[in-house]
Amino acid sequence: MKEYERSFKVESIDVYIDYCKKNNYEEEPFVKQNRIVYENRHSDSIIARLTTEECNNETITKFDCKNVGHKNKDLKISSETIPLIVTDENREIVKSILEVLDFYEAANNNRIRYVFKKDGVKFEIDKYTSPVAKVVAIEGDQDEVEKVYTELKSLFGIE
Repeated sequence: MKEYERSFKVESIDVYIDYCKKNNYEEEPFVKQNRIVYENRHSDSIIARLTTEECNNETITKFDCKNVGHKNKDLKISSETIPLIVTDENREIVKSILEVLDFYEAANNNRIRYVFKKDGVKFEIDKYTSPVAKVVAIEGDQDEVEKVYTELKSLFGIE
């Protein structure tokens, strides 16, 4: 599946959360995540991820892969796999896939993710606790993402 995304670091996530609420984006429950990112030794555009999410007292781990086909500043156009739910029964299979395909652990991040959706656009607003950072990503339909991104640039001075 193709992913069209604009992402950028910010000083504060509050103005972006307020923007989404004021513009009637549908808010999903926030999620605590631990994401381990694996990079491929033969191509830095291919990554794999194990993401453990905690939401409403439920914990789930997903495995997926991503091939970043185009990257320019804050724009990424990628292909992504459909996520696989990791269970006790298939955890060793996932580890063996990573090993055989020559992936190595490149990052281990913890964050709180806020998600807002409307009209083919999804905001993923992340407050990283490890490493400390704040990131806003806008993904979805290319035309709609660009329209929202242009508006945010004029409102908040995104470079």
